[in-house]
Amino acid sequence: MSIWKYEMKKMLFQHKGFLFIGLYFILSIASMVILDKPANPDVEMNRSQYQFYLNQVQGPYSVETEHFFANEAAKISDAKVALQRISDNFYDGELEEQEFLTHSDSLASILKNEKGFQLAYNQYVYVREIPDNRYFLYTNGWDGLLSNDSLDILFVLLVLLLVTPMFCYEFESKMDALLLTVKKGSRTHTLCKISQVLVMVSLLCLLSAGLRYGFYDFKYGLDNGHYPLESLSYFGTSIKDVTLLQSFLWITAGKLFGSLCFAILILFASVCFKKYAITLFSCTAVVLLPYYGLQLESTKYFLPGPLGFMVSTGYFRGNEFKRNSWDDQMDMIFREVSFTAWSIVFAITVSLSVVMLFVTLRKRSNVWIVKQRKYRGKRLLPTLLILWMVVSMLVGCSSSNGAMAGVTYNYASKQSFQNNKHRFYMDPKEIELGNNQIVFEDQTSGEQRKLVRDPLTSLTRIAGAIFGDGTDVYYMKFDYEKSGLREGATRFSVIGVDTTRFNEKIIFEKKLSADKGTVLGLVKGNAYVASFYLTVSAFFLDESSLYLIGQTDGQTEIRQINRLTGDMRVLLQIPVLRSLAFDGRTIYYVDEKSQIVKYDTKTDTMTTITDLITREFILTESELIYVNRKEQQKLYAMNLHDSTIRKLTDVPVLSFRYDKPYITYIGKLDMKEYQLSNM
Repeated sequence: MSIWKYEMKKMLFQHKGFLFIGLYFILSIASMVILDKPANPDVEMNRSQYQFYLNQVQGPYSVETEHFFANEAAKISDAKVALQRISDNFYDGELEEQEFLTHSDSLASILKNEKGFQLAYNQYVYVREIPDNRYFLYTNGWDGLLSNDSLDILFVLLVLLLVTPMFCYEFESKMDALLLTVKKGSRTHTLCKISQVLVMVSLLCLLSAGLRYGFYDFKYGLDNGHYPLESLSYFGTSIKDVTLLQSFLWITAGKLFGSLCFAILILFASVCFKKYAITLFSCTAVVLLPYYGLQLESTKYFLPGPLGFMVSTGYFRGNEFKRNSWDDQMDMIFREVSFTAWSIVFAITVSLSVVMLFVTLRKRSNVWIVKQRKYRGKRLLPTLLILWMVVSMLVGCSSSNGAMAGVTYNYASKQSFQNNKHRFYMDPKEIELGNNQIVFEDQTSGEQRKLVRDPLTSLTRIAGAIFGDGTDVYYMKFDYEKSGLREGATRFSVIGVDTTRFNEKIIFEKKLSADKGTVLGLVKGNAYVASFYLTVSAFFLDESSLYLIGQTDGQTEIRQINRLTGDMRVLLQIPVLRSLAFDGRTIYYVDEKSQIVKYDTKTDTMTTITDLITREFILTESELIYVNRKEQQKLYAMNLHDSTIRKLTDVPVLSFRYDKPYITYIGKLDMKEYQLSNM
């Protein structure tokens, strides 16, 4: 017992174990609080609306559930059509205001929970595929706790810092020779150190699991733990007959086993190499290189060693496939780990751990060391044992930011931009061929040239939108990666071009492949977020943020990304995007009632211009030009400074565009094109 107390004090105080443990829990809590994002952010944004429907269907699928969703879908669809019809009748002068308000209020009450219904309906579509094993429940809590394939890098670092000095300290300080003079001292100390390490690692692993469970229970709630695991879409193809809570307990047990194996590996490497640096490097490589380097996500679960067990979630997943757009075939992206395969991996890992423990004990035995001193050249064997588990590693990425002034941007002109010297636009001929190519034209000479000169055009695709500010032009691109016949987008970038020198710089960059996140593993690629980038149709910038216009569940979303931190949040959800503009601070758009809404990006406040009814508008530096629905589709302009309104045409307008300083419009009656000056 005295040896145990002495070694425990040495680990916790002399080797700064208390400090490392405290830092681990502080950083773990901080990383969860700061970096955790809900698996489905829309649910959190519309929690009350979603909960309204979830409360009525929560639990297993039934015939009543099917009828409920069918009736609600029909009711909401009819209400949307009716609201649009009475709005058109009112603005066309065919309906009195009081009658319009009466009908619109009743229809609006039906539509107030529309977004919540859409979220619940998406879950209904998933549940009804396999109704016996999928239940309706609030999933963000359980998804955060279970639905990830991330390795706790901070815990790996903590185990390395606690376990490595146990033997390496003696070798570095030459204390191992002194221990050899003590009868049974070396063996007794070795058994004490090993048992101490196993107990400490077990305790920390369980505390870490409890901390994660408590965090997600507090933030989201972990109700209905008796529901089947397949209720989470992440485990949708699983064939394991377990509940959510049982899965958490089994995954925790797997992580505990993997952590103990990792600790034994560190002890083994310590007595073999007797050097801090080599021990730390080799043990880190055994875990991190396969974690980052293996192409198929499931491969690590078939490798004997601590890595697969330290993650463990993959043992509960089934075969997963993804359609390859290249050959329209289904490619396997995750291979199920059968019970037989798991048993073999488990048995080999246990055997390796027992062998490493045996070697550790023998090499720390004074009798064995005396006899075998001349065989130190045999250290090659443990080296090969460790290297056997090592594969090539994938590296991360970097990004940079830039700054710019506010501009006037219109969604209607997302494919063109003009400054004092050049006109930039998407080549229509290339668009017809299915390609996006940005061309710029010198306004003096008329010379046309390509803006983007990428030597790897087969692996890079330009998105169909540009944005400009003075002499700077910005565009989006996707980098693709091919593996055999499989092709997928791996990176999204926003590139800025200084047109005075035509130098490019990366404004924003995002890794889209959802395999690993940062090198520290604190942030894992989110498939929900990555899928949004693939739908982006336009973008604009201010001095600190990037704004993306994309689609989620058939609805237009505007998301703001901090260019410094990369944090993303949803600013606006627009059912149907008709017109949109940005003046450097305020976003203008048309809502479902054909009213123009102003959203201040600095204060997050929203203002509706109730008297301005339109479906199409264009923002200039000083005015808002729009087709007035209340005045038989005539063209009007509202001054942005004093809100005064002036009429621009006496005839109805079908559509129009603005090419400073001229407005070109098509008359609704004769379908002819006209031009007027807006100076």
